Amino acid sequence: MSPHIDSFIESGDAAAPPGQTAAVSAARWWMKPFDPNGFSARVGPVPFLAVATLSQTGMSFVQQGIVVMGVYFAALFRLTLAQMGLVTTALSLGVMASMVVMGAVADRVGPRRLLFAGSGAMAALSLAFLWISGFYALLLLLFALGVVLAVAPASGTKAVFAAFRGRPRGMIMGIRQTGVPLGALLAASLLPRLVGGPEGLRPVFWLFAGELLCLGWLFAGLMQGAPQPAVKATRNRLNVQVLGRIWRPALIAVVMVSGQYLLLGFSLSELHRVHHVALAAAGLVLAASQLGGGVGRILTGVISDRLGGRRTPVLMWCGLTAAVMSWVVALLPPHVALWLLAVIWFVFGLGAVGWNALAMTWAGESVTPDRSGFAMSSVGTAAFLGSAVFPPLFGALVDATHQFSLGWALLGGLLSLASFLSWRFGRSTERLASQ
Repeated sequence: MSPHIDSFIESGDAAAPPGQTAAVSAARWWMKPFDPNGFSARVGPVPFLAVATLSQTGMSFVQQGIVVMGVYFAALFRLTLAQMGLVTTALSLGVMASMVVMGAVADRVGPRRLLFAGSGAMAALSLAFLWISGFYALLLLLFALGVVLAVAPASGTKAVFAAFRGRPRGMIMGIRQTGVPLGALLAASLLPRLVGGPEGLRPVFWLFAGELLCLGWLFAGLMQGAPQPAVKATRNRLNVQVLGRIWRPALIAVVMVSGQYLLLGFSLSELHRVHHVALAAAGLVLAASQLGGGVGRILTGVISDRLGGRRTPVLMWCGLTAAVMSWVVALLPPHVALWLLAVIWFVFGLGAVGWNALAMTWAGESVTPDRSGFAMSSVGTAAFLGSAVFPPLFGALVDATHQFSLGWALLGGLLSLASFLSWRFGRSTERLASQ
């Protein structure tokens, strides 16, 4: 492959090089990330990315599945909507408390060792749910589970980001991050049926433990086991310059995650209480939103790569799409056809869930490779901060007003703010780059 073609592919320029057709150029661009030459893993790029996505799906099936099961915890422990939001908050606080630390550990010892050790801890804590009998004990265990669940995204993003170094990574990270909505989709469509059995929640926790252990160890086994480069002494100190480079994607993540988690945590209640949809059917509508989120994560990655690695314009459109659909949901009448609800939730998911990989890729590309794990985990921590704050506030608002529509309307305002901030940050970055 000629240097001219290589530079074209790296830049994502849509124009065809001299002497090449646009179709050939596009094909070369699509194949560049999957070139096995120089790929640093024990298998090729395609199987590595497939297993990386499966591992993220397994973690998401548990983390997002706990959120989906909030309605069942509410029935079991007789919770208000605000208390139901605390189920999400406890888990998110655990992830938030440890994710930056896990990212730094992944930078130091390598993602392979971290994931091997963490998978066993995740499985053990999943089984501990079998003996929980009180709400406050549930919250403590959810917090502990969140602490160890942070191992999966911290090690996984670091491993994928490093393995695909020197290649267009927006699409790659988008594909890997589809594991989050895919796990939520599986949780939304399968868990309501599984919980409905004679043993209640018990089979769910056995399933959680088994898949976390198997998928985590499988992915870790495919990672490159070479020793990590020598750790610089400065890594032990807080790098203010790194934080100065990633605060913009972190702020976007805090605000944008409101749509992702309110959509996930309160859709079943909205659909069941307001639109009189049975919980099993409501789970399918929620699954449609996560399918939209998965499509969105890949599509936004491809578009941003084709824009030469510019992430902020695509983030702006994600926020705007999610805001509009939030207002649509707020204005829906009680009786709506199930197919139309599925379409609305699908488009809602495109924007509200499709943004995540872009923000993390933006952060990872803003720093040196040896700090990418810290940078991406910091943005992940920011996202979990938002996921801990917004669900109980939304639940308390609906409890106080008995109106889901007001909550969705305010959510639309938050997502509009995220869209505006993405536009402003993009303008600021372009001005700095031109100076």
